[in-house]
Amino acid sequence: MGKQAQPASTHHWLDHTLRQFDIFTSLRERKHVRRTCKDALKLYRAVAAEMPEASSRERYERVVARRTGADPAGVARILRRAEESFASWPSEHPLRFRHVAEYLAITEQLNAEPGGHGLRTRVDVVVARLIPADI
Repeated sequence: MGKQAQPASTHHWLDHTLRQFDIFTSLRERKHVRRTCKDALKLYRAVAAEMPEASSRERYERVVARRTGADPAGVARILRRAEESFASWPSEHPLRFRHVAEYLAITEQLNAEPGGHGLRTRVDVVVARLIPADI
């Protein structure tokens, strides 16, 4: 029998071990998605109060800019990707804030763990529980 690979540092042995268990990964992901949704919704409500006459799209742009710090081109790219990912497949429909929040939650989680293997959490279910369908 060959030797099993050991983590580079014994300081990270517990983290390394826990990452192998999907339940802990899923809990961590779900917590991140919930936090992202709650923060984004809080931002949306603040923007809606500041810009009551603005279109939904303008509000989404402002939320994304505040959440990410992206410039106008970056904001447009994020909204386009959210639209392509969630509003045009499997059938085309208008971009909703749920789509924006879901895209932000997924991309932020993937960026937080670049060595990860995708998400195990049903992000759409978490988003649907926290983000109203009508905004």
